[in-house]
Order: sequence, then structure tokens, then C-alpha cells
Amino acid sequence: MNVLLLEDELELSAVACEQIEGRGHKVFSALDIAQAKAILNDDNVHIDIMIADQQVPDGNGSEFAIETKDMPDGIKVVVVSGMLNSEDIQELKAHQVDYYHKPSLYSEIVEDLVKKHFPNS
Repeated sequence: MNVLLLEDELELSAVACEQIEGRGHKVFSALDIAQAKAILNDDNVHIDIMIADQQVPDGNGSEFAIETKDMPDGIKVVVVSGMLNSEDIQELKAHQVDYYHKPSLYSEIVEDLVKKHFPNS
């Protein structure tokens, strides 16, 4: 699976990439929404799963995850944050976007999504 990781904390991003790659997946890392959009718009890259942090420098990761989920590419999205409030959670649930609280093992998040959305992989 190709995974887009939207995480602005460099150390956490490095750990998450290592965990996910350790499970055999390819990771494309973005520090902000602008970088994530550039990766998503790259015709040479197909993203299967996007993991988005809630708080990134140039916007709201939850809103971006919802926008991305609604794109025709069928990308599976999840939000990971230690800052989700009840309103954020209700919005994610309304759009059927999974969420996890930090700290979480990113490799397990990806495996959960693979089992849920790609059972024959």
C-alpha cells in the first residue's frame, strides 16, 4: 500500500514512517497540507491510505481528510491527534472518517485500515 502521512512534527513523522515501512508499505511524507496536495496531485503517485494529523501549519487535518475522502480516487483516510474535541469527533463520524488518539502505533493504524478496506491485500 502507498501511504500519505501528513504530520508536521519531524521526529514523530520519522518514527511513523519507520513503523509503516517496517510493515512493507511505501510512505510519502508531507509536513503540511500544501505538500500533501502536491503528492495527491502527482500523476506518478497513487495513494491508497492517508493518515492526517489534526493540527498542521497551514490548516485543519480533519477538514483536509474529509475533503480527500470525498475525492473520486477512493483514498481511505484516518485522522490521528491528541487534540480532538467532541465537535471534531462528531464531524469525523458524520463523514465516516476513522480517528485515533495520539500516541498510537502508526503501523497498527495502517494494518487496521488495510484489513477494513482492502481485505484481499
